[in-house]
Amino acid sequence: METGADSRDPVEVITRAPVPSAPRPLRPLRRLLDRAFSRTFPQVAVAFAIIFAVMSWIEFAGPAILDNDGYYHIRWSRMLREAAPRLPDFKVLPLTTLNERDYVDHHYLFHVMLAPFTFGDMRVGAKLAAALFASLGLTALFALLVAWRVPFRWLWLAPLVASSEPFLYRMSMTRAPSLAVAFLGVGAYLIFRRKLAWLAALSFAFVWFYSLFPLILTFAAAHAVAVYVNERRIDLSAFGASSLGVLAGLLINPYFPQNIVLFREHLLMKITASYSVSVGMEWYPYETWVILGGSAVAFAVYFAGLVGFRPERARRNLKPLFFLIVATMFLLLAFKSRRFIEYWPPFAVVFGAITLAPYLARVSRARIRKFSDNAIAALAASALLVASLTTIGVVLLQAHSSIASEASPYAYRGASEWLAQNTEPGSMVFNTDWDDFPMLFYYNPNNAYIVGLDPTYLHDADPELWRLYERITLGDESDPAPIIRERFGAKYVFTDNYHTDFLNVADLSGDFETVYKDTYTTVLRVLE
Repeated sequence: METGADSRDPVEVITRAPVPSAPRPLRPLRRLLDRAFSRTFPQVAVAFAIIFAVMSWIEFAGPAILDNDGYYHIRWSRMLREAAPRLPDFKVLPLTTLNERDYVDHHYLFHVMLAPFTFGDMRVGAKLAAALFASLGLTALFALLVAWRVPFRWLWLAPLVASSEPFLYRMSMTRAPSLAVAFLGVGAYLIFRRKLAWLAALSFAFVWFYSLFPLILTFAAAHAVAVYVNERRIDLSAFGASSLGVLAGLLINPYFPQNIVLFREHLLMKITASYSVSVGMEWYPYETWVILGGSAVAFAVYFAGLVGFRPERARRNLKPLFFLIVATMFLLLAFKSRRFIEYWPPFAVVFGAITLAPYLARVSRARIRKFSDNAIAALAASALLVASLTTIGVVLLQAHSSIASEASPYAYRGASEWLAQNTEPGSMVFNTDWDDFPMLFYYNPNNAYIVGLDPTYLHDADPELWRLYERITLGDESDPAPIIRERFGAKYVFTDNYHTDFLNVADLSGDFETVYKDTYTTVLRVLE
């Protein structure tokens, strides 16, 4: 019997079908398969097909792998597959805390799951994986509505997928958060079913999968809070199971003990909004009207759920309070950092669907007697449906358009191939921007680079070197060539053509020779 949910659960009572006549005795396995395929599996399979079609249409609107980090993920996954069963050496960022000795793949399980998509054209594989992983994440949440027999669940599928344009954009990236949504959805199911051994195993896998594994602990904590608020008792069983799994995942790890050091670095790096260096835009908040306008459907469902939430019902069904806590937590995190838009909209929709379920079931059974009342109700429902579908359609079109306008995935190909052919393997290349690294690594993993993935990795390794790097790349150092050659150990400089301040200084100094140039990039040789 799951905590806080019994035979009086309003969602299940309202939607329970009449008890059929007793079937013929079946063996346990056959009975289990019959129940799964006759009730849950077909609905989940159809939902997955619909979601995958929508996400593929969005994903393949343009040729680019979304977000620079996707280029790193797919290339490293290929190197992981080719080096199996051993772990490949990471030699491309030797000046940072991700140097060869201290490197930790904190997306290890994600990269393993991405490896099957690295055969053939990795660009196509990365985009296909992004669409598939996002579909699995959203399907896992829809499966909760199916498993808990939420009425009108098919009407909730549209806002679940298309409640937020920023959410759809970020879910189309070849990154771990899309599948992290699936981990959290399955985790919520295991928490309520009290499958503690499975919850511990899931938490263990989450640690190997993604560095935001503490989210599974917050889910277990939210359940403990919901139980205490409504039943005035302490139930830490789920939190204990997930904590045990997390601890085991940290200690039994291919990168132990460096993974503990990197987790601490990440925690200190991002625990406040005051960063030691200018980090990626995903760590900064959206402007208020941007998040409100782009996620209007999610906000509408969330506030409708708040209006419909009734604390007195929580003793019979803890799910509304649990998802209220979870959705509110993600909303606050999204206001702090835009990367959490990957979680808030779908969990806001799940909160709304579960909280409003008793009201919708009651309306579905009500009989409207007067013709005029029928007409008014039909007109109101039609107007609401048209408005909702229009808004959701606009969200889908905006996401499709945003991806279609992404920068060319081949912008750095020419310069990268020139460097691979004309420099010694392992030699240092001075890249003038940290976010150039993923695409450089994608096309040319043979060279080493100054900084990449996050500027904090160089800053934490050597703050003075970072400040020197920053002065050079911003064009504030009048004589950069000797410093690049002696302090950074680089004979070549890669820069995109938008770094005009640096390029002007390099040109005036006379200490650089242009050896490659195209529409997007320039490669300079540092003269002796």
